[in-house]
Amino acid sequence: MAFLLLPNAAMAQGKSMAELYPPLPGVEYYCTDSHGERVELGQVICVSASCSTWMARCEMTASNRMAMWRKMQDGCPMASAGTVLERLRRANF
Repeated sequence: MAFLLLPNAAMAQGKSMAELYPPLPGVEYYCTDSHGERVELGQVICVSASCSTWMARCEMTASNRMAMWRKMQDGCPMASAGTVLERLRRANF
């Protein structure tokens, strides 16, 4: 008997999309921030757009093996927008 492990079920078991669908050999997958800087898979940043702020993680899509931003939560646990920008600058984002 064979089982089909769907992404949502697998993620409930603690597996990430990157573990379910590993990158193709020789292809570099990454996201970019608002400054066009490279952000590696799995990294989390604070995103600000259209007067709102949220946390997002760079992940791979299962369907077409592309990197994308996945919203994790509304708001950022930082104190202020100035703090967010300063932390991003220090982290070389």
